[in-house]
Amino acid sequence: MPVELTVKLPNRAGQLGAVASALGDAGVNLQSIAATTGGGVGTVHIVVDDKDAARARRALKGGKFRIAGDRKLVEVRLADRPGTFARAAKRLGKGKVNIESAYMIGQSKKSTTLGVGVKDARAANKALGRR
Repeated sequence: MPVELTVKLPNRAGQLGAVASALGDAGVNLQSIAATTGGGVGTVHIVVDDKDAARARRALKGGKFRIAGDRKLVEVRLADRPGTFARAAKRLGKGKVNIESAYMIGQSKKSTTLGVGVKDARAANKALGRR
């Protein structure tokens, strides 16, 4: 199960590179990354495999980066066709599961795998028809 780590940074040149270097130097492989800025602050969402999560946390803390969020993501494998994410998102909505984040974490010729951040993974899996 992928893990999403959210890091808050000053909005200054070189900060994202420093985060990437800390993770790379620790041997952490990124599955996905998203970064935004606003109000003088940068927010970086990093997705790593569960087996790399502890190493990523140590690397970020060792680099004096503040981890503002840490959660497991629900993996959703979808056929690589228009509308498949819409159907999955609607099922989650009907199950009263709020999607808080979503990342593409894998792709092949026939499918796309998303990591979806939700508060209740059990409810999300139930809404998606999983046990």
